[in-house]
Amino acid sequence: MKTAPIPQAVLGNYDGSSWSWHLKRNISISPSQLALIFCALGLVSLIIGFAFYWVGASLILPFSLVEIAVLLVAYIYNAIHANDYETLTLNGNVIQVESKIGLKLNHMQFVSSLTRLDTLDHMNQLIQLKQGQKDTYFGRYVHANLRPLLAKQISSRLLSNHSY
Repeated sequence: MKTAPIPQAVLGNYDGSSWSWHLKRNISISPSQLALIFCALGLVSLIIGFAFYWVGASLILPFSLVEIAVLLVAYIYNAIHANDYETLTLNGNVIQVESKIGLKLNHMQFVSSLTRLDTLDHMNQLIQLKQGQKDTYFGRYVHANLRPLLAKQISSRLLSNHSY
């Protein structure tokens, strides 16, 4: 049985001075393609609504307009979340975690020698980075089966960083 290749995002990237893991949403359709599909659906709904309005069923057209409004809301929601990501950078004794979810951008910084990486009790749990009272989660945009490997990669880089 052939195993699937491990994505580079899980293994991490080394640029000579720091390790980084950049995870982003897996999107199968671009926002412009989705806009074309939603416009076509809205146009079909509008044509059907006007056709029924023209033959005397006037209550179909308002429902077509509501359907178009719902399509518009769905498109806006998708466009807002299309470029969500999270990045963990290990540079010297500093760990930086940045995440963008919707319109909210979060940035946290930890001292790597004081940071604990909690291991996963269950495969569906996210990786927790904790330093005192400050904590954050990482691994939201990687498949749950790959999270243990991601945690192992980050942990091994943290340990190798401490052995001077």
